[in-house]
Amino acid sequence: MKSLRRLLSATACVMAMFSFTISTAQAAEADLRWYASGAVGGIFSGTGAGPAGTLNLGRNVLPNLGLEVDLGYANQRLGDLPSGNNYRRIIGGINGLGYFLPEGEAFRPYGLVNLNVHLIDFLGERLTGGGLAFGAGAMVKINQALDARLEARYHLDLISKTGIVEDSTFNTGTLMAGFRYKFGADPDDEDGDGVPNSKDKCPGTPKGVTVYSDGCPTDLDGDGVPDYLDKCPNTPKGTVVNKDGCPADSDGDGVLDVHDKCPGTPRGIVVDATGCPLDSDGDGIPDYLDKCPNTPAGAKVDERGCPFTDADGDGVPDYLDKCPDSPKGIPVGPDGCPLDSDGDGIPDYLDDCPNTPPGLKVLPNGCALVGDCRKPRPGEAVDAKGCALDKRFILRGVKFEFDSDKLTKPSEKILVDVAETLKSYPTVKVDVEGHTDDVGSDAYNQSLSERRANVVKKFLSERGAVGANLKPVGFGESVPIDTNATDAGRDNNRRVEFKITN
Repeated sequence: MKSLRRLLSATACVMAMFSFTISTAQAAEADLRWYASGAVGGIFSGTGAGPAGTLNLGRNVLPNLGLEVDLGYANQRLGDLPSGNNYRRIIGGINGLGYFLPEGEAFRPYGLVNLNVHLIDFLGERLTGGGLAFGAGAMVKINQALDARLEARYHLDLISKTGIVEDSTFNTGTLMAGFRYKFGADPDDEDGDGVPNSKDKCPGTPKGVTVYSDGCPTDLDGDGVPDYLDKCPNTPKGTVVNKDGCPADSDGDGVLDVHDKCPGTPRGIVVDATGCPLDSDGDGIPDYLDKCPNTPAGAKVDERGCPFTDADGDGVPDYLDKCPDSPKGIPVGPDGCPLDSDGDGIPDYLDDCPNTPPGLKVLPNGCALVGDCRKPRPGEAVDAKGCALDKRFILRGVKFEFDSDKLTKPSEKILVDVAETLKSYPTVKVDVEGHTDDVGSDAYNQSLSERRANVVKKFLSERGAVGANLKPVGFGESVPIDTNATDAGRDNNRRVEFKITN
């Protein structure tokens, strides 16, 4: 009875220890795989020692509580007995293991309780009975399937009286070391790389790939391509690489990006050692774009690589120039044509009203009859917006044959457009003014200017303009706008003007 009380007391202490262990240890994720374990070591007591070993099959039933079937053998030589009287013990029982640290730790100490039945061969007698052992140990992680196992137990073997051996409890200890192998995939390491899921930054790593402590595949050359995919594993630091981990040649021209000064070269283009397209004639236009590949050295070329020609000197090469005869010094657009800022069809350099509102019909000088702003001539009065107050508009280009009131052919073409413009302003009344230079007598010039004004009115009326709105007026040489001392000045003075009167 004394031995039984000792057994029950020890059992109660160990179960209390297990309860504390299970309540304090927190597992990352339960590992409920079956495992097999084997260990060898020694049995000892105060009177002798000998070899011992165990075989176990078990699994966890809770994250920090395991159960296992235990088979053990021990053969203790007792020094105070004659040879042949060893204490041989075979046991079969159940172990309970309570772990002090959570699943996933590399070192997991545990407490152990063992309940068993045993067969003991001692002093020539074969004895049976029950027993209890309790102890401590640790699992030391080797990999996801294999642990080293270290364990110490204290055994209480309950012996009943059968003859020579009296009713007693044998007390022994064992120290053993071995291994534990777990079957199946580790639930706390889904990709099997040895790094628990909770610490694994690359949880989908293929099986067998070497990883860092964070679970990501190794990349020893630091090029961003993991070693298991890297076909060039020793790429120098800082080198741009392709998906295979080899130095990149993004444009496929045979020159690696790290050396390529023209990394965007189109496919199939012949390049030099720097990766740039060849330019055989050195004109700045690569051969694959050069329409004139043998241009002499130093020659200025256009964007085709051909010698640059610009007949009108407006900066637009002739092959792009839609207005190849633009006057010198006139601002032009990309097409080589004079700028027309307000889009009225009259280029800016001829437009007396460069800001005509959209949609208004204009005269040859670029001005609409109403709602427009004419640039003032020198000395003219202006309004608050800087527009000329005088509503006279010169019909630029309208000329007559020498000393005649007969219109020139170009003038007739201009007046056809003027008639169309007048039809857009059916209520506007206009004085058609004729002007001459000072060549000839005043009376002659007065008569000539009146006849010319009447000819213009008649021409416009016949082409749809409202004749009642047109009043011919002759001024002769009395209102010059330029000097009469030069041919150019006299030509400017020979003119036809419109004056808005309503």
